[in-house]
Amino acid sequence: MVIMMHDLVNVNFKMNITNDGQNHEIEFNEQGKRYYKNEKTFIKFKEPSMDNDHDNQLMLVCDNKEILIIRNGSVKMKQKYIEKELTRGYYNNDYMSSEITTYTNKYQFTDENIYLNYDILFDDDVIGNYQMEVYIKGVGDDE
Repeated sequence: MVIMMHDLVNVNFKMNITNDGQNHEIEFNEQGKRYYKNEKTFIKFKEPSMDNDHDNQLMLVCDNKEILIIRNGSVKMKQKYIEKELTRGYYNNDYMSSEITTYTNKYQFTDENIYLNYDILFDDDVIGNYQMEVYIKGVGDDE
């Protein structure tokens, strides 16, 4: 039997979205869990839904080369991001179900910080740019 040890962490999540000439910013703080398996870091926390009162479960699976983002809840999404590469994933919510194609402009990962800048493409045209920053701090650090 394998026992998975995890750390409680505080997560500060920021997303800046540029779409159709409009800018949107999402920011929230949440407590979550961080654990390590197979040389990858898993960070799991709740993400407030923008459309309803139900939270999404958000899991970030990170290493130095790529990040996999998995959402479960009112939004279901699975997308891998690799710097300077096109990748395909899926996105489902109450209104649509779609394959998504992204191009990752920049990805950086440390135990305290994740930075991801990517474009979403439709028919080879960029339709939006997303910049995600996640700050992670262990619960009880510096207290």
